[in-house]
Amino acid sequence: MIATFLYAMAGMAQAAAPAPAQTLQARFDAANAAFGASDCTAAIPLYEALERNPAASRNRLFAGAIAVRKGICLTRTGKPDDGVIAMRRGVPMLTTKRDEFATDLREAYLAMGNSASLRFDYDPAAAAYADALAVSKGQDRLSPLLGLSRVLAFDRDGKALAYAAEARTLALADPTLVKANVALVQTRYARVLLNEGRHKEAYAELKDSLRKQGGLDLSVSASDVATRSDLALAALLTGDRDQARTYLAYTGAGRMKDSPFARASDMAPPVCGATSGLKREDVAVVEFALGEDGVVANPTPIYTTGGREVALAFARAVADWSWTPASAAAIPAFSRQAVRVELRCTVAGERPSITAPIEEAVAAWLASLQGATPSWANEASARALPLVQAEVVRARTAGDRPALIAALIWLGRSSLITGPERAAALVEARQLAVAAGAPVSVQTWFAFESTGTDWDRRDRWDRDRESLLAMPAVAADPLSAATLRMMIVANAPLDKPAETEALLTKVIDSPLPDRHPLKIAALLRRADLLAAQGQVDAARASFDRTGLTGDQCALIAPKPVVKRLGASSSDFPQEALQMGFEGWAQTEFDIAPDGRTVAPRTIAAYPPFVFGDAASRMAKDVRFQSSYRPDGNVACIANKLTIAFQLP
Repeated sequence: MIATFLYAMAGMAQAAAPAPAQTLQARFDAANAAFGASDCTAAIPLYEALERNPAASRNRLFAGAIAVRKGICLTRTGKPDDGVIAMRRGVPMLTTKRDEFATDLREAYLAMGNSASLRFDYDPAAAAYADALAVSKGQDRLSPLLGLSRVLAFDRDGKALAYAAEARTLALADPTLVKANVALVQTRYARVLLNEGRHKEAYAELKDSLRKQGGLDLSVSASDVATRSDLALAALLTGDRDQARTYLAYTGAGRMKDSPFARASDMAPPVCGATSGLKREDVAVVEFALGEDGVVANPTPIYTTGGREVALAFARAVADWSWTPASAAAIPAFSRQAVRVELRCTVAGERPSITAPIEEAVAAWLASLQGATPSWANEASARALPLVQAEVVRARTAGDRPALIAALIWLGRSSLITGPERAAALVEARQLAVAAGAPVSVQTWFAFESTGTDWDRRDRWDRDRESLLAMPAVAADPLSAATLRMMIVANAPLDKPAETEALLTKVIDSPLPDRHPLKIAALLRRADLLAAQGQVDAARASFDRTGLTGDQCALIAPKPVVKRLGASSSDFPQEALQMGFEGWAQTEFDIAPDGRTVAPRTIAAYPPFVFGDAASRMAKDVRFQSSYRPDGNVACIANKLTIAFQLP
């Protein structure tokens, strides 16, 4: 399609300088050959060399074709932002010859739509897919139609269904299209039906799609897995639970030993509320791929009971999940291609630990040294890890002590590396911090944090903390001393209340402000001790000093102590046992003052809709150490417990 103007251009160049014109044509042909063979690694530098050639830039169509094709290649090789910039530069040049360059424009619009979709920018994605549709004819309309149906599926205004229906009609009417591809289009159409609430129609459509793919057999492709997973969902939504588990079994989900997907380093559901737009009753199924490096790729909402923003809120949360590289690499590659989880929002974010105030002091000290926010600060852990490791090398070479300390602290606190690696990072960071004149509270944090990385010394943690408290400088620093005492209290045995009370008294009487979180935590723990001894009036007085109302939890409080799990093999769902499923579920519940769990609910589970109900039932049997609250109000809200279901 480009040949016409190319030859004309080559002729013009021939008149002025014959050799360069021929060379330019040959170089362009070579770039196009690599592009046509999907060898973008070879095509990109060839196109970039052409862009630097003044003769190429003088013809807008030529320059536009180069920019568009290079941009498409950049998106295919993991550089979508750069690719979109190049395509946006080239597309306006080609629209003057829209019919001649329809294929280039279509591919560019599709690439821009896919890129926007991966960023969860569904409006720009829909606009790009619509542009692609406008320059497409016949079967070329399938890809933009499916793209539109995907990003509009949760709007429930009929548009997504119309696009999906047109794609279905085109696929069914084309005798040259292989059955597997027709089935894929039908599956996408059925997915829109599911989100429109037309579950029975979707179920019937998916069964027909499955027949075209050969039915339930042991031959499994990515397309087969998608259809069977959607069938399992449709069966559940129509009440056919037995068949749902059969379909799920044929996806391979839940068929791996030791529930490997449960071993995420970071796996937080989104928070309910006005900011996220999520309500407790909202449910979603999100699909994602997991790389060998533990990084989540392409998190995509499949189904939700809410609208578009609800679906995207769940997908964004999954985008921030991380696994250790070792855990991810241990999962078969095929099983990592399309993982689906069931999600609900949490009614509370993670509550800060006892060490939160001293960690804030460390962060403030680092900020006073650094100034600029690190490039990896807002990245998911697995994405940040290589960036932090590279920063350690750079900062060492450059002698950038503040940046090196910050990077080493991140590594020292990361669960993505081994205990010895974490300990080594903290030791080095501590030495640098001392040399930089770090305040006592920062040095204290380094001291106990370094101990926490040595799992073989956990029985010595309290002794180490007591040794730190014996140091005059630490004992004289209110924040350091109070933090260490509350850490010891958190592990204190129940049969030694006098020792616990002595530690609490020193925290309560410390020079810290009256409403300091550590003082509030100490007063709450004292109220628990007094109530356990029958001293209800004294417990009430201690609680009143916190300034909390009876239905509030402290921002920082001792972690609830589990007294009994109450789980047994009989809690394993019989249907899952019969099908050979393993998996996990994360439950959330409140804790009553007497230690009972209240209103347990599953907020994340794998595989979807298999273990959630069982996990919620099991959470009802968990018992915690009793806590004091006036009028018997809930003692702690939104506590989490992850339960792994493993076959004998």
